[in-house]
Amino acid sequence: MSKAGETFFTSVGCMDGRSECTVAKWGREKFGVKYADAITEAGLVGLLSGDHFKANDTGSSELMESIKGKILISIEKHHSQNIVVSGHEDCAGNPVSEEKHKKDVIKTAELVKMMFPAVSVVPVFVKKKNDDWIVEEL
Repeated sequence: MSKAGETFFTSVGCMDGRSECTVAKWGREKFGVKYADAITEAGLVGLLSGDHFKANDTGSSELMESIKGKILISIEKHHSQNIVVSGHEDCAGNPVSEEKHKKDVIKTAELVKMMFPAVSVVPVFVKKKNDDWIVEEL
């Protein structure tokens, strides 16, 4: 459990370090917190947004329950009040167009918001600009 003075936000997205490091830095600055709880899976928003996720698919249901449980720990034990759902360009786990990937992020963010209506959920897309990775709010 977090101690007094330790503040968190929750990052839900792809395991790709280029994206996760960028989102962690951005989220710490945006929300004025010290730590990011990272909940990751390769191509996560693609898995949860619809095409791969079927309510009667045991594997997808297990993944959703796992993600939900981890978010709950972040909210209840680390007192996170903000969740960032992210996707990124050049994703090996969800190799779709940028337009489709952004739609996947938004759909996943809507799903997370339905599960956790009391916290802020912010969909973002991470992409390379010049030599830096940047966060674009959707």
